[in-house]
Amino acid sequence: MKTKALIGAIAAWTFIVTIVSIPLVSGCSTFRKSKIVEDISDEGLLLNDDLVAYRTEDGKVSIRNSVTGAVTIKDIKIDWTQGSGNDSLAVFCSEGKRGYYNVYTGEIAVPAQYRRAWVFSEGLAAVQKNGNIGFIDRQGNVVIDFLYPYHGNPLYEFLFEDGHCIVADKTGKCGVIDMTGNWLISPEYDTVNTFREYAIVTKSGVSMQVLYDGSVLNSFVLDDICELTYKEQERVVTRDGEVRYIDKTVKTGLFAYRVGGRYGLMDESCRRLTEPLYYDIDAVSANLLRATLLDHWSEVILNSKGEVMR
Repeated sequence: MKTKALIGAIAAWTFIVTIVSIPLVSGCSTFRKSKIVEDISDEGLLLNDDLVAYRTEDGKVSIRNSVTGAVTIKDIKIDWTQGSGNDSLAVFCSEGKRGYYNVYTGEIAVPAQYRRAWVFSEGLAAVQKNGNIGFIDRQGNVVIDFLYPYHGNPLYEFLFEDGHCIVADKTGKCGVIDMTGNWLISPEYDTVNTFREYAIVTKSGVSMQVLYDGSVLNSFVLDDICELTYKEQERVVTRDGEVRYIDKTVKTGLFAYRVGGRYGLMDESCRRLTEPLYYDIDAVSANLLRATLLDHWSEVILNSKGEVMR
């Protein structure tokens, strides 16, 4: 099972080029109207060996089927393209607008019209229009309306996996929808990571395991836990009467637990003594702990009850 990892950029740009018009023509009588200056067929634009792509001296791109002679796309300017992964439709950008083209036929599938667009997953693709995210099918039909505000981060690239997709509401809180746009997990969490059977969500620094009916299976999930120990020197006298000092590891009976990138303090009965407020916690003695704050530099001293010493 793999996670959709929160927040990431989109895959490989294949070439740099901009879109003027997208006429589909059946012949090739005007294919060489402008001088061809570059063959770009091998730059990842297409996955069909019968198709060839050329850039002319004015920067425009045309695609032709070398077997039939048909021109599938003529005289377009492409700013960039985005890899399709395992799908036949890839994203292209034309004058700041995104659309989709077929990497096997060389034809435009969805004309460039969206501010942002993501690759297809499980038959749907996320697109942004008027500041909101919606989902379209491979014919460009809107399947899930534009109901989810775009907050300036990719939210795991808005990919459906196992019928689940992470989106956010107008407050920026995250939840999970199904392929009809219904909320499976309500938007009330700071972060969400989805797995096949459940999601791990965080709220106010606490992680929980939540099922797709919205019920909480485990209300407190840890990313890591470690026993807090410290070193002290023990005086040892050898058989020869020689005095030596050796380091001895002493257990405190306390544990540092991690949620996300933050640590908190708990005792051996699993009772939380602090919330996960610290970048790190180290034991100095049985009743003295050094806690590093989230700036990675400042420190406070805690006692064995988790109280900040003043």
